[in-house]
Amino acid sequence: MNDSIVYIVDDDPKALESVQNALISADVPVRTYHSAEEFIQDSGPHNVGCLILDLRMPGMTGIKLIQWLRARHIEMPVIVLSGHADIPAVVECMKLGAAEFLLKPANTRMLVERVRELLQSDALRCEERAKTQEICDNFATLTDREKELVELIASGLSSKQIAAKMGIALKTVENHRSHMLAKTRAANVASLVRMKMIAADHAAVA
Repeated sequence: MNDSIVYIVDDDPKALESVQNALISADVPVRTYHSAEEFIQDSGPHNVGCLILDLRMPGMTGIKLIQWLRARHIEMPVIVLSGHADIPAVVECMKLGAAEFLLKPANTRMLVERVRELLQSDALRCEERAKTQEICDNFATLTDREKELVELIASGLSSKQIAAKMGIALKTVENHRSHMLAKTRAANVASLVRMKMIAADHAAVA
């Protein structure tokens, strides 16, 4: 969470400064932008942290920016700020996965608390994503023969049954299994099967 940054996008200088000062006072690092286009042009803020976003802005609107993020599979949590209780806009933002919709001027104490919650949850999301990527990278090092063996293990076959099915010696199966555990860094066969399912789910989503 210490490395997370809150990105504030608002064309209203006073509103932007108010939110910025509230977060800085709470020791939350911030980066500010006066338009959605300015935010997009910054190559940095598209991975971790939290985005506080004005809804109505000249040029690209808040909703358009959220759509831009989601189209690129960027799951950064978003808090939308608006000067109007626009129900259709609220619904659209929530459909796009916005975490919060607040009316201006936002209660700064509540805003800071919500930001802290989202930064914490985003840090956990990034940690899980890193673990999943590590699992996928490890599984990518397996040979086709080893991947076939993983499938057979996952199907519940014993080493003896696998040896018969693959036409190899039982000791060869055991050696392959040992190598697979080392390559994937799985603690045991059960962990190997669980990792295999994670890698498969990730590949399906990708």
